[in-house]
Amino acid sequence: MKIDCHIHSFRSGDSVNRPKTIIHMAHKKDLAIAITDHNTNRAWKEMNSLGRTGKVKVIQGEEIMTFDEKKIGGELIGLFMNEYVKPGNYLEVIDSLREQDAFITVPHPFDFLRSNFSYLKTEFKKIDAVEVFNSRCYSDSFNSKAKAFALAHNLPVTAGSDAHFPEEIGNAFIELPKAFSLEDARKMMKKNLVKVSGKRSSLMVHVKTFFAKKGFFKPKNY
Repeated sequence: MKIDCHIHSFRSGDSVNRPKTIIHMAHKKDLAIAITDHNTNRAWKEMNSLGRTGKVKVIQGEEIMTFDEKKIGGELIGLFMNEYVKPGNYLEVIDSLREQDAFITVPHPFDFLRSNFSYLKTEFKKIDAVEVFNSRCYSDSFNSKAKAFALAHNLPVTAGSDAHFPEEIGNAFIELPKAFSLEDARKMMKKNLVKVSGKRSSLMVHVKTFFAKKGFFKPKNY
């Protein structure tokens, strides 16, 4: 099984990916996918329905903004979620994810141009994994630092395209050769029995995302 652990739909507000498009691209590239929209689970129902029809395994996830009092604490990703978790204090977000036995990962932790989780170095024992390859990182060095941190602290790893446009889907993923179900995948991810593969997306995707936020790009079905 190959899993792209970080994908956005148009529900994120800065992506043009329709659920139908995501499933089409995932099926084409023989991927399982995690839908990790910003601070919402509104795509879960449609993604699950289309995934069953299109024979694509779908992991329910969310990329959640955290805070410490009024200061931004950065983003966390929950995978294998059952319920929506609202943005809030980072410790409360972690507790809410733990209550539903979600798999907690830290996306693009060393890409200083994005909303990194500020408390990774002090709270790494509270999370399950580090995203060590994110296709949208501006520099390979950001992913290298994430990989080194995970290794130094004996943390499991994930990888994801962070796709906001169809052509990005599958640019990064983890491989689990002995996983045949999502439950198998979850167990192997916890034990870090994964292989990371990926390539960086063109820097133009960030320009396109800026204009997507302004409404210049419209979601399309493939």
